[in-house]
Amino acid sequence: TQGKVETINIQQLVTFLNDRQRDPRLNEILYPKYSEKRATEILSAYEPNEELVKECRMSKDGFIRYLMSDENAPVFLDKLDIYMEMDQPLAHYYINSSHNTYLSGRQFGGKSSVEMYRQVLLAGCR
Repeated sequence: TQGKVETINIQQLVTFLNDRQRDPRLNEILYPKYSEKRATEILSAYEPNEELVKECRMSKDGFIRYLMSDENAPVFLDKLDIYMEMDQPLAHYYINSSHNTYLSGRQFGGKSSVEMYRQVLLAGCR
């Protein structure tokens, strides 16, 4: 309707965060599911309309602010920090790597074998 702000409530935000944003493969101890308390903190931080914050509702603007924030980055931001100087030639880092290890012949049409894995592991490939 015209003039009415579209919003979601806290429970809808929690459901979205857990069912759509959170990777279900994550360890729940290290990366716990979102709670109403955490959703309220997110709402308070990103919702620009104080009246909606008091009503525990998030507007489209607040929702977009959250989605575009560093808190909702597509990668863990701490993983972007350089922790090693990688100034050696690439071959120094990828020694003993393999591709199509299971093949005992040509890539296309060749036979595959579990034995091939055993051989490359014994040769030191990881």
